Order: sequence, then C-alpha cells, then structure tokens
Amino acid sequence: MESQTTEPTYTTNEKGERVMTITINEDEERPLAPEPHFYEMSVGGGFGPWKLQPVHETMTIAALIASDEKLDPGMTYDKAIKEYQYDTLEVLRGIVWNDDPANRLFNDSWFHNNDNFNRGIGTDWAAYFADGKVFGVDCTKEGIFGRKNIIARSHFGDLQFLHSMADKEGEDPHDTQKKILAWLEIMYKVAIGQISKDTKLRDVELARDNEQDRYPLRRLFNNSTKPCDNDSIHTLMTSNTWYKNVKHNRRALGVCLHVIQDSYARGHCHRRIQYDGTPKQYAEIMNFHSYKGQDSHKHAECDFGDKDMSHVNCADIGEFKNMDGCTDAIRQCTKLINFWKNNTPWENVGAWLQTDVFQIAHNATPSNTQVN
Repeated sequence: MESQTTEPTYTTNEKGERVMTITINEDEERPLAPEPHFYEMSVGGGFGPWKLQPVHETMTIAALIASDEKLDPGMTYDKAIKEYQYDTLEVLRGIVWNDDPANRLFNDSWFHNNDNFNRGIGTDWAAYFADGKVFGVDCTKEGIFGRKNIIARSHFGDLQFLHSMADKEGEDPHDTQKKILAWLEIMYKVAIGQISKDTKLRDVELARDNEQDRYPLRRLFNNSTKPCDNDSIHTLMTSNTWYKNVKHNRRALGVCLHVIQDSYARGHCHRRIQYDGTPKQYAEIMNFHSYKGQDSHKHAECDFGDKDMSHVNCADIGEFKNMDGCTDAIRQCTKLINFWKNNTPWENVGAWLQTDVFQIAHNATPSNTQVN
C-alpha cells in the first residue's frame, strides 16, 4: 500500500506531555514521541508542527547587515526566501545545520536540486529527535541510537558542543570550551578555504601536540557512525543531498555563527550579567548546561515564539532588545563575519573566541542541567 501522511494529532500521556501521532498509511498510526521542546533561540524549521520562529536566522541577517558583508538593510527572513537570495540562504542553511545536521528539515529530491532552501514538513527530523528523548538511550557514537543518529547526538549526546553545551552533567567547563573551540577552528578553516570540502573526517588535522587532539574528528566519527570517519566534510555538511551548488564556505560560516549565538542563550550557558537593563549584557561563562536531563518546560519558558520574526527589521538591533542574549550574540557574530570577510587567520580568531566569546570565569562550575 502506498504510504500516506496526514496532519498530526496530539494527545496527553501519563506524564502530562503532548504526544504527536501521524498517520503513516491507511492502516497504521505511529506515535512518534512527546512533542519536542526547542531551544529558546530557535530555527525556523519546516512547514509542519515544527515551524518555529526563525530567531537564529534573523539574528544572522542582522549581523550580515551590520558587518562588512553589507547585506541589504531591507533584508528580512521572508524576503530572503521569496526573492531566493542564494548567498544569504547558504549562510542560513549553515545556521540551521546545528539543529538539523542530518538535513531532514528540507525537501531532497531531483525536483528540488536547484533550490537550497525548500523546507519540508519535518516529520523525519522529529522522529530522529524523538529517539534521543527516550529515557536511558545512549546518544553517543557508541550507542545503538547515537551512532546512526546525528540529530540525537547533537541534542542529547556527545555533540552538544554544537549548541555551546556540555555533553553531560558534571563536565569541566574548560573541557567543554576545548571541544567548542576545536569545532569552530575546523568550521572556520572550511569557511576561509583552508580545509577542503573533500577532506575526509578522519584526516582533518589541527596543530596539536598529541594525536587525539591533532585529529579531533576521529574521536567523534568511526566506521560505524553516520556519517563515518571515511566520509568527507561535504558529506558531513550536506548528507549528500541532491542540491549541488553548495557554497561550503558560507555554510561553514553559518555553523560557526550558530555556536556563538547559542552561547548567549540562557538554556545553554549561564553567564555573568554585566548590565541588568534592557537589553541585558552578558560577560564570561559561569557554567555550561547539558540538555540531557534538563527540564524542557523551563527551557521553553525562555522561548521567543510570541513575536513574528519573519518580517522583523533586522537592520534595527533594537528589535532584539527584549530577547535575552540576542543583542550580544549579534554583535559577536558581526565580528566573526568581519574576520571571515577579511580572511583573518585562525590564530587571531581563536584567541578572540577563547578570551572573549567563550571566556571561562575564574569561579566557573562544572556543567549542570539548570536553566539560568
């Protein structure tokens, strides 16, 4: 029988969580999982029930406007899509990647091979995300769920550094910082063309003394993971989708911007408040949070879903003043974009990231699952 999908329906389970059910064909209903709660700095998502406010995307457009990229000040998220602003959309695909590293929020077929931003319903993404919500599931490269599910790994497992978060409760903040900086070094070097899109993951090399740190992706990918260590940077970033006109430099830039933006989200990092006015201004990191075990309802309390971000005037940073952390994040992203535009060496960029964006407070504590 031909598979058919209908609109989802919701019920409440014994834990008080909303459960989504989608009819997959005429005879079978598949309950997927409790409806996922999202990071307060959300991405736009697909067109189904996972369509959220494009907070990350509008912050990125704001930074592109303010930076040496000199994006049209009239650009909005909706305009970028409707007018098919190819270069901008490539950066936004990178922004979305951290939340969707398997590229499941976009339609992928020969019919869409000339469209890099054709958003789908997102049912596949939701199913992969739901795997990570199962109690006790190992979402690392060693786990049955984790090794083939990079979406679960990035939200609940050993790739949470993609969101400026710790892998688990009790992680030393300097260890989390080290993972974040290594990842940003790789992506920034892809963004400036220093690491090729064709480089195999196992061969990505950084200037480090010991072999484990010199080849950091070997710790994260092996022959049983998806992608595997023999796959390329291109495969990691695109999942080998039909779309062929990928600008890896712009997508890698977007990936970096997402990490910076998430570091100013209260559900991800606890920072010292430098100015407690409007907008708040944040300083060094006191604590990294971990999503696995975090109260998703408290995480969602910081949601910015009450404001339509699709048409917001991104040239006016004041539009973000009531959204904690967003103005700080936009300013820092603007700096990174300027570094990228000027082809600034990683040594300078890395030093800035370590001592400014990801500076660890002298009294920082191990990671926890709080939201503060």
